[in-house]
Amino acid sequence: MLLWVTFAIMTAAALAALLWPVFRLRPPAEGPRDAELAVYRDQLAEIDRDVARDLIDPGEAEATRNEVSRRMLAAGGPVAEPVPTSPGPRRTALLSALVGIPLVALSTYLAFGRPDLPGLPQSERMATALERSDYAAMIAQVEAHLADNPTDAQGWLVLAPAYRGMGRYGDAAQAFARALALVPEEPGLLTDFGEALVMAEEGLVTARAREAFQQALALDPDNTKALFYRALADRQEGRHDDAMATWRTMLEGAPADAPWRPAVEHQMASLERERSGAPQLSESDVAAARDVEDREAMIRGMVDGLAQRLEQNGDDLQGWLRLANARMVLGERSAAAAALRSAEQQFSGDAESMGRIAEARSALGLEGPSDKVTP
Repeated sequence: MLLWVTFAIMTAAALAALLWPVFRLRPPAEGPRDAELAVYRDQLAEIDRDVARDLIDPGEAEATRNEVSRRMLAAGGPVAEPVPTSPGPRRTALLSALVGIPLVALSTYLAFGRPDLPGLPQSERMATALERSDYAAMIAQVEAHLADNPTDAQGWLVLAPAYRGMGRYGDAAQAFARALALVPEEPGLLTDFGEALVMAEEGLVTARAREAFQQALALDPDNTKALFYRALADRQEGRHDDAMATWRTMLEGAPADAPWRPAVEHQMASLERERSGAPQLSESDVAAARDVEDREAMIRGMVDGLAQRLEQNGDDLQGWLRLANARMVLGERSAAAAALRSAEQQFSGDAESMGRIAEARSALGLEGPSDKVTP
């Protein structure tokens, strides 16, 4: 209880010190008369200094002094007193601030804080973080260490998985990247980096992530995680045959209890449904949309939304490839061809992108004359 009283007194004192100058009496502003009198006083002081240094005759000094004094009397008058302000409204505002601010702070702390926890100094908390399994404190220790030692690769290798476990995938990817810059490339580290990038993009395999998986496979062709994500990238880019072939190869001879088997089988089943034209819906979506028309309308709405986004910002090659594939699933062959033509216009100066568009056109079977632009 004494601690709370102390906090209250300290808060009130701090607020009073900050607010009191606003409410005190204000002296009147200095006017022309005050400035003139100040000049005359300086002149009298200057006369006294000249007399002391024998720079002026005493009789002449007396006459000059009398003249200055006469001018001071002519310029003189009653001196204005400080003008008090009305204390009522200001006193009310002051009391409201002194009482209201501490109450708001206390209410916020009780609502979101942990007053039930015992106090612990920061240094002690950090020193005993491991014993108390204080995850946040342990991460803070590593972050503080890396701030002073940014070239400690082992520190980044500890911090990156910790970020990943907290769901901070963007931070995890950055930490893995810092580690990769300090240690020789290793397949497991490359795949962890790529996976963090994919998770940060909510499942989208970006070009940088694909590059990481390719580097990992160059070092270890049997790296299952890199194989899985490279196949996922193929699927997202419209290379369905390549994706399916990779996943089938992974399953051949794999143990029945392989931890990654369910993920591969789920992707293969999902891709089969997509290639057969079946709508891609989650279980909750299926429960909400009972008949075929509702499911088709839902899918069409998502596809149209993707098309609208690409019209506003077409600098997304993977988006164009997904749009073309979705149009084919809906049976909209001409719309799929139009999506790829729009992608070609957007990336006409990028040879690599143009190659991927050509591969997608071939995979979707859009090479016929009916898919050409008619004049």
